[in-house]
Amino acid sequence: MKRTRTLLMISTILFAGMFGLAATPNAEKQYADIQAMEVSSQSLETLKSSYDKLNQAVSKEATEARKDLASAWSKGDSQAYWKAYQTLDTLSSYTMSRQQSDALLQQILTLDEPKKAEYGAWLYQNSPYYRPILTLDFSATGDTYQYRYQQSISKEPGSEVTLPDESQLRMNSHDLGILSGWGLTPDAVTYQPGQTIKMSYTDQTLYAIYTSGVRFVDSQSKTNVLFTDGQKVEVPTPVSENPAAIFAGWYDRSTGTLITDPASYTPEGKGASFEALWKSLSIENPTVLYYQASKLPTNTQIGVGFAYTNTGNVNLNGLTAALSTDSKDVRMLQDSLQLGRLSAGLSSTNNSPYATDQKQTVQGEANTFRFVVNDGTASGTVIPFTLTITNDTGDRWTQQFECVVQ
Repeated sequence: MKRTRTLLMISTILFAGMFGLAATPNAEKQYADIQAMEVSSQSLETLKSSYDKLNQAVSKEATEARKDLASAWSKGDSQAYWKAYQTLDTLSSYTMSRQQSDALLQQILTLDEPKKAEYGAWLYQNSPYYRPILTLDFSATGDTYQYRYQQSISKEPGSEVTLPDESQLRMNSHDLGILSGWGLTPDAVTYQPGQTIKMSYTDQTLYAIYTSGVRFVDSQSKTNVLFTDGQKVEVPTPVSENPAAIFAGWYDRSTGTLITDPASYTPEGKGASFEALWKSLSIENPTVLYYQASKLPTNTQIGVGFAYTNTGNVNLNGLTAALSTDSKDVRMLQDSLQLGRLSAGLSSTNNSPYATDQKQTVQGEANTFRFVVNDGTASGTVIPFTLTITNDTGDRWTQQFECVVQ
């Protein structure tokens, strides 16, 4: 009797297992079922569920096939290897067709938000053919010029796209004037420059629309002034909250026009788009090499290095550094260093071989300041230092720090 119950239990388990396998069609069967469907007559939820199940089956079977591939490779079994390879190749073909993708998109576009966004994102992730494109057409034509340029953006529908503003244009503002916006048609503004919009569900083209005028824009001083055609242009003077920033003029990158004397500027052509130029330098981490700044030894040569960053939007040339002190207890051995050029946005140190876009650590004794604290200087004596960096036009940036004799 006990043996009979055991056999019945085993049979039940085997039957349940076989039923479970039968209840979960393999990828080939699921793909065939989808191909037999009339997509236009099925609900989106049904179609989404069918494709999700297909993708799960493909993923599961592909994982097993890759394991078989690795096993066959390790055993040198070419027949098993080829079989696993063919399985993977077949599984990779179980994808949505262009016709199915288009039929699904047609249904999705009839939905209201947020369902439209939900299904649109799903189709983008599951169809190799659904890649909506937003084309930005910068082109313009005049009596003496012709510009032809387009930029294409392909992103998931509903995701954010920030449209270019005038700072990102490199077309001649003398000919075109300024960018007044982006239009679904070439003659009317639909979106403002720099506006963030949602990626469309279908291919769309936005046209750059230009107008005569002169614009002055600066994020640092929050300046954004527009003089339209016919208005008298008054060049603003920006003021930065950063004490290290030195205003270097207004610059139109498209024409190379630089305004350093506001009174001398006269608009020409259709207009101009100016951005403020700032020379700015940050001196960081004056570092006493090998010794603690709070415990300077006497009668010993001591080195000092530092890091610095060009925090402006103008390249700085001919940089030199000087270290000074009013203390009579210090004798300077090397009080000036040559630094050279530092491009906007980059960082370096007094002896780094190259500049980078990351902060650098002070290290090494090459090209460093050197000084000696006089023998007999009292312990606890505070020594003030001033580190000054100067460029080739005489602009100066300073950093003060103190050291203490041990």
